[in-house]
Amino acid sequence: MGTTKRAKHVVLFPFPGQGHLASFLAISRLLIRELPDATVTLVSTPRNVAAMRSSLAAEHYSSISFHALPFVPADHGLPAGCESTSSLPVPAFITLFEAFETVEPAFDAYLSGLRGGGDVCVVADVFVAWTVCAARRRGCAHAVAVSCGALGTAIFHALWSYMPALPFGSDNGGTLLLPELPPGMALERSQLSPAFLFRGELSDRWTAFYHRIMRHGHRTDAVLANTVEELEPTGLAMMRRALANDKVPVWPVGPLVRGDNDSDDDDGVLRWLDSQAPSSVLYISFGSQNTVQAHQMTELAAALEDTGRPFVWAIRPPVGSDIAGAFRDEWLPEGFEARARSGNRGILVRGWAPQVRILSHASTGAFLSHCGWNSVLESMAHGVPVIGWPLAAEQFYNVTLLAEEWGVCVEVARGNLPSSRVERAKVAEVVETVMGDTPESAAMRRRVAEVQEVMRGAWAEDGGSSRAALHEFLRAMRLK
Repeated sequence: MGTTKRAKHVVLFPFPGQGHLASFLAISRLLIRELPDATVTLVSTPRNVAAMRSSLAAEHYSSISFHALPFVPADHGLPAGCESTSSLPVPAFITLFEAFETVEPAFDAYLSGLRGGGDVCVVADVFVAWTVCAARRRGCAHAVAVSCGALGTAIFHALWSYMPALPFGSDNGGTLLLPELPPGMALERSQLSPAFLFRGELSDRWTAFYHRIMRHGHRTDAVLANTVEELEPTGLAMMRRALANDKVPVWPVGPLVRGDNDSDDDDGVLRWLDSQAPSSVLYISFGSQNTVQAHQMTELAAALEDTGRPFVWAIRPPVGSDIAGAFRDEWLPEGFEARARSGNRGILVRGWAPQVRILSHASTGAFLSHCGWNSVLESMAHGVPVIGWPLAAEQFYNVTLLAEEWGVCVEVARGNLPSSRVERAKVAEVVETVMGDTPESAAMRRRVAEVQEVMRGAWAEDGGSSRAALHEFLRAMRLK
């Protein structure tokens, strides 16, 4: 007699930040392809489930199921309908993080209802690592998925393990002495942001939250990293050392990036790009939830006029304004947009921009970016070098990786505090270094092409490192 195969069920629980959701949607697509007989369910609160369902329906992924956990934002002091970071200023993110911890009983009840003799594995975003408690109670395997790069994740883990007493050196507190860092790498105070993380009541709440998350993370069965083994040996080694005592394996399964079908409402931008020469356009975006100071915008705009290079700028109101509000002309030099349009030299995209389509367009020659990890991967996947302007969190360490290890980036500015300086002359100089007809530019483009090829090879049918890592993970979780 044959044996009956045990049912397989993967429960995916993302955290509702744009980059986090994008990574989990990519994971869900992978799992459907690699585990055609398994059930894959995305779990979150009602509005997030509706958004994920809509996104996957547009891509015809009807085999993925969904489960909504009850959540009332007002019960936690959140605005009505607020279930994701897109509805909040950055300092208020901690309120959402804490609020999500309260859905654990509902998640536990959901897992309890899945018991039926099959193998269940929970894959949770690092910010909902508390799901390990319910997984342990219900006999489920558990993995944490990290949407950031390995180096940024490892450094952030080290930083928070020392909070609130960071080990600064004796040079007036400017250099951070982390023993976890590899030889030759140092962190500066200017690479620690946002500032509210390191002082006051908000710092206390963030520190307590991160310490809880780290304790949960060390109880998991595995960590999935959105990176490639060959591209991040230093960061992956740091992650593995941090988890070695708990014998938690780290499997790099990246790059997990969006496809180029992120919207149909982008014909105007694409038509304008069609009118430009190959590799001539500078794309500028600081991400969906970041922006810069008004005085920094002015300097950047002046630099763009000085260079004369065509540009697409996904622009949002400056720091101190409603980032989702209307953009006012007074935040830019008088007549800036009109001059750019009249000379066919540039366009401003207010709010959302079709980033993947812009980066994949033949006219795009460089990306001035905050260097959030999804933006980094998308830029590399489409062969576009980076001009780095990190603003917060692990973005500073992503720039270190891109500039010092990969050689595909030049840092032009750092931070968006009132005291953060950016000089138009330096911006113009860096733009020319990256986009001009120079030996430095040619060498950078060769290195970008090499990174792009490694990323493609990671998912090769024969010997791809990320494909092999995913299969090892699935076998270890008894899913394959």
